[in-house]
Amino acid sequence: MKKELPGHIKKAFKSIDHFLPVVDLVVELVDARMPNGSRLKGFINRLGKNSVIALSKSDLADDIETRKWIDRFAAEGLTAVALDCRDRHSVKRLTNLIKTAAFTVKPGSKPPARKVRRAMIIGIPNVGKSTLINSLAGRKAARTANMPGVTRSIQWIKLSGELELLDLPGILDYGLLRRGDVLRLINTVPGKDEDTWSQAKTLAQVLALTGNQGILPGYKECGESYDRFLEDYARRMNFCIKGGSADIERAATDIIRRFQSGGLGRVTIEKADCDLDEFFDMQPENSEVEF
Repeated sequence: MKKELPGHIKKAFKSIDHFLPVVDLVVELVDARMPNGSRLKGFINRLGKNSVIALSKSDLADDIETRKWIDRFAAEGLTAVALDCRDRHSVKRLTNLIKTAAFTVKPGSKPPARKVRRAMIIGIPNVGKSTLINSLAGRKAARTANMPGVTRSIQWIKLSGELELLDLPGILDYGLLRRGDVLRLINTVPGKDEDTWSQAKTLAQVLALTGNQGILPGYKECGESYDRFLEDYARRMNFCIKGGSADIERAATDIIRRFQSGGLGRVTIEKADCDLDEFFDMQPENSEVEF
């Protein structure tokens, strides 16, 4: 039985349908570490608007893989750009791209009578929509936090150059919910994270699947045995509990946090030349997502 989507996400989908007639451009924000896996498959094409894909958090992703993803999207007829919201040059590139695309009239369409052009920003929870809007606006125009599900309201934000942005809550579908265990690794969809041992194990499995297991210090030396690696890592980091035993939970939590913050290096866990369906087949059907 499928879990019911929460009210604020249903509201976001309804708002997309409601505002779409007065929107000139859709900006789809995805996570550069997992570009296709963090987007709704085929959703942008169904909207029928000019669009731009922004690969957010590109400062945490492998630069070579990000360029490959941009080329892959281009081969599919989609415009994509790498984005680091903390870098003004990166934000400026996206701003110029948004303005050009927003004022470009699609063949067979008439330009709107209004001077202002409107862009709708969509993406999964905590992918960086509000941070992007604040960077584009040059001020704190949208509420941000390092946790999924913060933006639940809908607001228009005016920018310079006769451009307005629509900020919406994060959107998800059941395909994305099934990827919950992996999406939580990049700190997007919410869910139960009490079992850090299992979460860190999922990270190790995904990194091994994509050939990135080398970023886990000591993992290869342990023969890629997860249990042995975690215990050795705990002792290496002096994570111990009473009696001198290795603090496995603290070690797992540290691995996850270091990965999410870029402390293990820049890595893309979904490569541009991989089979995406096969990549996500490892996810259990009962992955839980809480809202």
